[in-house]
Amino acid sequence: MRRCLSFVVWIAAALVAGPAAMGAERVFHRTGTDDPATVDPHKVAFPGEQLVLLDLFMGLTTPGMSGRPIPGSAESWTVSPDGRTYVFLLRPGLVWSDGKALTAEDFVWSFRRALDPATAFPVASRLYLIRNARAVASGKLPPSGLGVSAPDPRRVRIDLEGPAPYLLDVLGTTGLPAPRHVIEKHGRAWIRPENFVGNGPFVLERWVPNGYVRLRRNPRFWSAATVQLDAVQHYSVDNPVTMVRRFQSGGLDLVIVVPPERVDWARREFGDAMKVGRGVSTEVLVFNTRRGPTADRRVRRALSMAMDREQIATRVIGFPGVGAYGYVPPGTLNYPGAGATADFAAWTPAQREAEARRLLAEAGYGPARPLRMRLAFPNTELNRKVAVAIALMWRRVGVEADLAQKETKSVVSDVARGDFDAARFVWLSSFSDPYSFLERMLSAGSAVGVNASGYVNPAYDSLLLRAAAEVDLVRRAALLREAEAMALADQPVAPIHYLVGRRLVSPRVSGFADNPRGLYPTWLMTVTPR
Repeated sequence: MRRCLSFVVWIAAALVAGPAAMGAERVFHRTGTDDPATVDPHKVAFPGEQLVLLDLFMGLTTPGMSGRPIPGSAESWTVSPDGRTYVFLLRPGLVWSDGKALTAEDFVWSFRRALDPATAFPVASRLYLIRNARAVASGKLPPSGLGVSAPDPRRVRIDLEGPAPYLLDVLGTTGLPAPRHVIEKHGRAWIRPENFVGNGPFVLERWVPNGYVRLRRNPRFWSAATVQLDAVQHYSVDNPVTMVRRFQSGGLDLVIVVPPERVDWARREFGDAMKVGRGVSTEVLVFNTRRGPTADRRVRRALSMAMDREQIATRVIGFPGVGAYGYVPPGTLNYPGAGATADFAAWTPAQREAEARRLLAEAGYGPARPLRMRLAFPNTELNRKVAVAIALMWRRVGVEADLAQKETKSVVSDVARGDFDAARFVWLSSFSDPYSFLERMLSAGSAVGVNASGYVNPAYDSLLLRAAAEVDLVRRAALLREAEAMALADQPVAPIHYLVGRRLVSPRVSGFADNPRGLYPTWLMTVTPR
C-alpha cells in the first residue's frame, strides 16, 4: 500500500512539475533572423526579435499556425456595425509569470506606453489605426487621450480612427502587453532574465548575445497544460549555411532561412523536411530622400530602372518570377485585384538603361562627373550576392557603388542617423494587408523610425488616411493602389523581389504548418526528446 501511495504521489508531482519530470526534456531549437537587441515588446525593431517576443508575450489576439490571428489573452470580442469599436473579453484568471493578476488596465497602460513619444517604439505607426494614436505619438495629446479603455477588469475597448480589417492581425504581433509593476521597479533592467516577467507561454531564462536566447515553459500561462515543450532556444543567424549544417547534424529543429543556392541540395538531402513557399514579404532598397544624390527623384528612378529584377530573381535568388515592381506582394489579403506596379515594369532592359542614363545626365551625372554612392546591406552571403549584382547593373549606366557589408543593427543605426545613400531591407508583413507595406512611407513614420527613406508626400499621406476611413474593401483597395502607384513613381524605396520562404523542419517536430507570414508559434509545436 505504501509503495502504491508513493507511486501515486510521484506521478502527481511529475504532472505538476511538467513534461521534463516525466522523462527527457523537450527543448525546441530554432533559428531567428537577427540577434535580438531587446525583448521589450515596445522597443523591438527587427524580425528576429518579434519571433522571440511571440514566445514571451501574448496580445489580445495571437498568430495561429496558419499565420492568421486566433484568440489570445482575449477569449472573444465584439465589433460595432461601423467597424470602429472593438470590445475584447479577457480570459478569466489571467496572471503574469510572477503570479500577479493581469487585467484590462494592463493592456490600456501598455498601449499608452507603446505610443508615448518617450518610449520611441520603432513600429508605433502600426498602431495608428487606434483613435488619437498619431496625436499621442507626435506629442500633441497625452497618452491618456488614446482610444483604449477598460470598462471593467476583463474588458478592453479599442476605438479606431476608421474601419481596420487588419486590426486583429496587428494586435497579435504589435499589441503585446508589458508588465508595468516590473518596469516601474527595475527600469530598463526589467528585461534581464533575473527580473523578467511576461504573460506568454515561455519566460526568459538565459540570453547570450550573438549566440542564443533560451526560454523555459511558463507554468502560469493561461494554456500551460497544452504546452508540451519544456524550453525553446532561439539562435541568431550569423551564417545561413552554418545553420543548415547544424540542422544536418541534428542540432536544430527549425531553420527559417535556407540560402537559395542550397535549396536543391536540401531537397535531395532532407526530402520533405525542406519546405518552400511564397511569402508575404518584399526585399527593397531604401534610398535616402533627405540628403545626398538620392535626394533627387531622377537619381532614384534611374537607380531603380537600372536594376534587372528578372536577372536577380533567376540567377541570384534562384526563383524565376519573383522580381518585384510593386511594394505589396501578390497574395496579400484585403487587396482585391492586382496591386500597382512601377511605370517602367513593362519596358525592356535596354529601354530602362537608356532612360536611366538620360535621367542621370539630367541630374548632372555622366562620364565627366560619374555618380559614386554607398550601398549598405546586412552581412549575409545572399545579401552580398544581390548587392554585387545591383552594383554591376548600376555600373552599366555609369554609377559606381561602394559596397558596405555590415551587421543588421549597424545598417539600421546608420539609416536612423541618415548616414547612408541606399540600404537593403526586408519588409516583412506585420499583418497581411497592403497597409502593412504602404505605411512604411508615411511622412509621420519618419519621426518614429518606420519610414527609413524619410519620404514626405502629403498627397500620399492623404490617400492612406482616406483609405483608413473607408469601410468598403473595394474602394479602400482602390485608394491604397493609387497611393502605391504614387510612391512607385517617386521611388523613395525600390522593390527588388518578393521573398520565398525556405524552411527546414526536423521530423522530430509535430504541429508545424507552413504559412506565408513565416510565423510559427513555438507553443503550438513539440518535439520528440533527444
